[in-house]
Amino acid sequence: MNEYELLYIVHPRKGADDVPGVVEWVNGVVRQVGGEMLTADDWGRQRLAYPIQHELEGTYILVTLRLPPEATRALESQLTISEDIMRHILIRGIIPLGEDDRDAGAVSRGSEERVSAPREADSRPDAGGDSGPVAEPSPATVGAE
Repeated sequence: MNEYELLYIVHPRKGADDVPGVVEWVNGVVRQVGGEMLTADDWGRQRLAYPIQHELEGTYILVTLRLPPEATRALESQLTISEDIMRHILIRGIIPLGEDDRDAGAVSRGSEERVSAPREADSRPDAGGDSGPVAEPSPATVGAE
């Protein structure tokens, strides 16, 4: 079983009293596909960065869970067809919130892989930077203009 973070936005037509019902439905879907809930955090109603389905607000819910890898597709298909959930994202690995989490050994393998050093290829002059020398045109291409 892998650990995942699931962030989803509940449609604003669901009032503050209806959101716990949607959260319980998502928890039920997770259990139905063979997973287990670890935490659920209601971030409350927030303004969206851009309109989604002509709506400007939604209730953000962040969930951490354990799930078999083959069950992710079934979970995401249920979230996609739900009219109560506007958007969702499922990320493998639990991202720690602070330095204390790293000291306690709570960093998952998936989140460690996200941190990487810059590649050497990015420092080449032809990698998009303007710090390198400009190539002179060859005599064959000068007359072709």
